[in-house]
Amino acid sequence: MFVIYESAHKMIFSLPKFERYTLGEKMENAVLSAMEFTIMANSASKLEKERILSQINAKIELLKILYRLALNCQMIDSWEYLEIEKNLQEAGRQAMGWLKYERNSK
Repeated sequence: MFVIYESAHKMIFSLPKFERYTLGEKMENAVLSAMEFTIMANSASKLEKERILSQINAKIELLKILYRLALNCQMIDSWEYLEIEKNLQEAGRQAMGWLKYERNSK
């Protein structure tokens, strides 16, 4: 998630002012929320962990949509999108793996 935030932070400052305070702010908040949920899940009880991990996965899916929207509106280059998408795919795999582990360890 740290790498995703670094990419988002750099990308947001390259956006036009209006998009920076709409789409860019939404992206930044989603990344920060996913990071916060990851920290919470790490110290949560088993009962809460599944719910929090589902929230992490939802934030990652939201980020995929927001970045796709930025690409389609030509706010980012395709190479930027591909790099971010690769990182989001990896974060999603890790979150789903953690969720599957928690479900199987009951």
